[in-house]
Amino acid sequence: MKKTPSKVTKISEAQALVKNFAKGNKWSDEPNIDKFDHLHEELSEMSRLLRYKSSSEMKLIIKGDRDSFEDGIGDLFFGLCRLANQLEVDVTKSFNLVSGRILAKYKDKQHESKPIKTAKK
Repeated sequence: MKKTPSKVTKISEAQALVKNFAKGNKWSDEPNIDKFDHLHEELSEMSRLLRYKSSSEMKLIIKGDRDSFEDGIGDLFFGLCRLANQLEVDVTKSFNLVSGRILAKYKDKQHESKPIKTAKK
């Protein structure tokens, strides 16, 4: 088996690391609906920490619980690479395919989402 780096600096290295890890564990690379559920669960865990909070509350939570967000993003990316391998999709190619379109679409948009309005006291 090809040796993979323990630290990656490129998307392609991450995807290869996940593929080799799965292969080493004799995991099938057939599409698995559970991987979609896993990714949704990871997103939901982070979302619950910030849901219905004001912008200033979110900033405090993120700063105070940085480890949870770093772990969650890492789990998401690992899981995304696993899903991409199962679907035989190159993550770098997919990113490059949509990035230009997304950048153009949202170039002059003022906000990514609607800010949360808090009740006046």
